[in-house]
Amino acid sequence: MEGLLLAVGFIGVVLAILTPLSKTGLALTLISFTLYFSVIGVETWLPIVLFTIGLLLIVFEIFIPEFGLAGALGTVLLIVGLYLTIGDFSTTIRDFSLSVVLTSGVVFYLIHNGYSLANANKLILNTNLQSDKKAETTKKTVQITPGLEGIAQTPLRPSGKVSFGENKESIVDVLSSDGHISKDTEVIVEKVMGTKVVVKKK
Repeated sequence: MEGLLLAVGFIGVVLAILTPLSKTGLALTLISFTLYFSVIGVETWLPIVLFTIGLLLIVFEIFIPEFGLAGALGTVLLIVGLYLTIGDFSTTIRDFSLSVVLTSGVVFYLIHNGYSLANANKLILNTNLQSDKKAETTKKTVQITPGLEGIAQTPLRPSGKVSFGENKESIVDVLSSDGHISKDTEVIVEKVMGTKVVVKKK
C-alpha cells in the first residue's frame, strides 16, 4: 500500500513535467506523499526535508542533465529520507524500487506517445529560446525529412529542441535515438513518424 502511494506521487511529478496536466500532477504528488508519510508516521521533519530536497534535485537534473551530480545526490537523499521514515532498509529498497519501475513505465508510455519536456520548457527555457514564437511561424517553411541536418538547441534526453534551415531559424521538438545528446551538437534526422521527429548524432 505504502509503495503504491509513493509510486503515485512520483507519477504525479512525471505528469506535471511531461504533460499539460501540471496542476493535476502536482496535486496528485502532494496528496500521495502526504498520505504516504501520514500512513507510515514520522516523528521529526528531517526525513520529509531530505526526501523533498532529493526530489527537487532529481527534477533539477531532468532540466539540466549535464550537471550530473544533482541526480545522484537527489537519489541518495530520497533513499535516506525513506529509510529514516520506514526504519527498515529492505522495505525502503522495496518501496523505492516499486516506485521506480512503475514511474519508468509511465515515462516510457508518455514519451512513446509523443510527450516531452516541451511543456515544461515553455516555462524554464523561455529566456534561452526567445525566438521560439518566431520559429513556430516559420516552421512550415522547412520540410523536415530524413537526412536533414540541424543543431541541438537544448540537451536531448531523449527529447528536446533542434534548429533546422539554412539560418537555423526553425526550431522543432524532436526525440533522440542516441540517448542523451548535448546542446549545440550537430544532429541529423533519422526518421519522421507523423509529428514525431527522430534524430541522431551526425
